[in-house]
Formats: sequence, C-alpha cells, structure tokens
Amino acid sequence: MQSGHTDVVSDFIYDAENRHYNHDYKTWRKNTASRCAYRYIDNAREKVFVSGKPAPRLSAAQTERQALSYAAEVIGAALLVLLVCDLGGSSLLIWILRRFGVDIQLDFLTLTMRGNQWMITAVRALSELLKYGIPLIILIRWFKLPGKVIAPTGFGGLPALIAAAGCGAVCCGLCAVPANHAAVELVQMIYTYKEPEAVLAYGLFDILVISVLSELLLRGTVLPVLRQFGDIFGIAVTAAIAFLFPAGVPDRIGELLIGLASGYLLLRSGSFWNCVLLRVTYAVLMYVRLWAVYANDCLSLLQYVLLLLSAGAAALLLYGILRRGRLRLKNCRTALSLREKLSACTQTVTSLPWSAASALLTLLQIFY
Repeated sequence: MQSGHTDVVSDFIYDAENRHYNHDYKTWRKNTASRCAYRYIDNAREKVFVSGKPAPRLSAAQTERQALSYAAEVIGAALLVLLVCDLGGSSLLIWILRRFGVDIQLDFLTLTMRGNQWMITAVRALSELLKYGIPLIILIRWFKLPGKVIAPTGFGGLPALIAAAGCGAVCCGLCAVPANHAAVELVQMIYTYKEPEAVLAYGLFDILVISVLSELLLRGTVLPVLRQFGDIFGIAVTAAIAFLFPAGVPDRIGELLIGLASGYLLLRSGSFWNCVLLRVTYAVLMYVRLWAVYANDCLSLLQYVLLLLSAGAAALLLYGILRRGRLRLKNCRTALSLREKLSACTQTVTSLPWSAASALLTLLQIFY
C-alpha cells in the first residue's frame, strides 16, 4: 500500500484465500468505533472552509501514528496484566488455597509446587486461564473486534493445512536442541509424580486449551490490529511480543518461530484454525520428544530433530508447489517508516514499562 493513496482502508490489499475474512476485516476497519482503527481519506473538497481558508487536518502519517499509538497503549495494558498474572498468579492462587487448608506449597527459589497433584494441576490450569483470559477480554473490549475477525472459520484448503503441520514440525525440530537440558529435568520431574492421570490431564489442557487461548490473544486480536500498519510489520511485532513472554529461552525461541509462521498463514489463508493446528502440532511433538527421546530412548535427539526437519521441509516444499508462487505478502508500506512505527509502538504509558520489564527478564535468563 502506497502512502499517497486517498483511502487507506479501500486501498489496502485484502488477498487472503478466505473471502469472508477479507470482507469482515474490511468492514471492521470501516465501521468500528475503536480509536485503534487506522482510517484516512484524502478528500480535497473537505480541505477548505466556506471562508476559503484551509481547514486544519491531520495527514495520513499523523492519523496512522495516532491509531498505532492508541493500539500500542491498549496492547501494553493487556501485556502488563499478562506479565503480572504469569509472575504472580500461581503464588496468589496457592496463598488463597492455603487459607482454606489445602495441602499445596510453592518453592519461591525453584518456582516448583508441591502437594496434592490434582490441586497443582488445577492451579496451573487456572493460572493459565487468567494469564490469557484477562488480557484477551481487555483487547476485545477496546479493539471492538467481531468474532469473525478474531477467529475466522474455515481451514484455508489443503495447502494451508499441509503448511501448518509442516511449520509445526520445523519449529519443534529447531527448538529441540536448545531445550535439551530443560526436557531432561521435566522428564525427571514427571517420574516423581504419583498421579499420572493428573499429568495427562494437564498435558491435554496444554495441547488443546492453551493453544487456542494463546492464538486468540496473539493472532486473533493483536495481529489484526497491527496488520493495518503493514502485514510484515504486524507479523514481526506480534512474534516479538510472544518472544518476550516470561518463559525459558527455548520456549521463547519456539514462540518467535510459531509467531512468524502462524502470522503468515493467517494472512495468506484467512483461517484462524490453521494457526491452532500449527501450535497443536508443535505441542504434541514436544510431548512426543519427552516420551520417545528421554523417557523410553526410542530415538536419539539427533534422529528426532532430523526426522522433524525433513518432514517439515517436505511439507513446506509441497505447500510452495501447490500455491504456485502466490506466497508474497503485499501490504508492506504505509505512511510511516519502520522507525516511526516502532517509536509509536514503544513510547506509550503502558507499552514502555512492559517492554522494559520483559527485555530485562529476557536478558537475565539469557546471560544468567
């Protein structure tokens, strides 16, 4: 999209394979009451008063900066809530349960929970629901996104399904090596549990529920709003946000790779469920790695990685062939430069403290 166009909403290229998603997204941008919608129409007849003097009017760049700043402020507020829930949600829930005499404890040094295994599973599940649910409500409330834009239905056809599964395999394979040490510790921990059913229940919750919630938060609400300022910009910033979520370094790398792949698939296919399929594939293969490589020694880590990368690369190659070269994202330019967009994103009351705190936590984990 070029900056000289007269109507940024109409001139935007809505080229996802899902035509209903294209229509619903364009309708939201035109009709929403949210201040985060980027709309600008250059009509020469509106520039002059009756007196003949030019009317003061925002330019396309000023309008874009204003909308992006509003969006960044809302996203920053939601992410601050997510950070607080992630760092302190389990501790608060355990403190409340202990007031009612429940046998559960939290080791603040290792951040491990001890006690009734089903209660630990419940605390972890509830903590994840709060972590994703509250920010999701904030974003939906302020962005005023309709359900058809948050989670567009349809699977985008066979090529998109193949690409989603292939991306999940490649992301898992790439993250398997740096996650080796953490995986060994996790398997050792699992073997100490006395309630394998509780472990299985949380595993299913992690694969299914958390996958949907995390994609609703990132690809369902954040990406559609940031996409107004360029497809590649929206995908990259959304993936960077996920990278800064509190987690181990291997998990951060996984979130970054998933964010790039899921964002691309959403904008090309117009299907939210392809993003869920990609993340579910990634999560399932991570659990398969724990079972096949570490618990039962069926495969070596190298064999597992090569198997996933080979299968994933073959799936992505097939996707490229089936798509017949239609792979580019076309909305790359807007009125603001990349530097101006990043400045508008990070210099708000809410986004600045979140990005500073998250970057500090990331550096501490990487170097210490």
